Amino acid sequence: MVIYVDILFFTNFIMDTHLLATTALIAGRRVVPRRLLLGAAAGAFFGCLLFFANLSLPVMILLKLAVPAAILLLAFPFERLSSYGRTALIYLAAHLLFGGGMYAFYAFTDAGSHIRAVNGVYYMDLPLWLLLLLSFGFYGLARGFFYLLNHRKEKSFLHTLTIEEHSLLALLDTGNSLYDPITLLPVILCQWDSVPLPEPLLQAALHKDASALPRLSKEFPHLKLRLLPYTDATGARTLIYAFHPKSLKVDGIERDALVGITLQPLSPDGRFQALLHRDWSKL
Repeated sequence: MVIYVDILFFTNFIMDTHLLATTALIAGRRVVPRRLLLGAAAGAFFGCLLFFANLSLPVMILLKLAVPAAILLLAFPFERLSSYGRTALIYLAAHLLFGGGMYAFYAFTDAGSHIRAVNGVYYMDLPLWLLLLLSFGFYGLARGFFYLLNHRKEKSFLHTLTIEEHSLLALLDTGNSLYDPITLLPVILCQWDSVPLPEPLLQAALHKDASALPRLSKEFPHLKLRLLPYTDATGARTLIYAFHPKSLKVDGIERDALVGITLQPLSPDGRFQALLHRDWSKL
């Protein structure tokens, strides 16, 4: 086998990009393109290093433990140890699936004729175009599978939310555990543009103007406005406006809860506009 370092690096770079993208998809991690590409480049460099370097067994084992950990730190921002561990396990599983799929294709077809193991890593002489096609194909299958899975999951968790005669779709979110610290009422999160609200309140919410609360409370006493501490999907802590509607129903059943106004879209494709509290059945 003749191995060209530039082709080896390019192939590994494409495959590592798809591996990290698949990991982000399964783990629900936010993708920052430049970080993901940096992690893929580090993985590709490590693949070339393994092939050409003469490493002792202890050094090779140490590198195989340390480099994937560094790749994940480059590709995804560190949040907490449990999240990092879960991402690492998913990355390992995706790596095994991609590698196993490549080997299965090699073993059951006549596309390649040679295979070589270097430092515990297997290299197959599959054509470059075929390696790239398989890499894109495995990633496409992963995206398609999780799209169908999430679509079915969302459909089963979608409910009709009615706020004072205004109806919208809401997703039951097991991660929404927000309570009002004063009344101890659960809070349903709702996009700012999905419920008709007074213009001054919308402007205050959009501009995060907490100082407007006393004035708005006097102007709209029926809304029973308050400010609640809230941590968004990016981990940023802020204050959001919330109101206590006179009438709130979930699937036609009267419930008692606050409605918090969020600024970011809650659904990437706009299928739902609110997030029910995880204890919605107890509202």
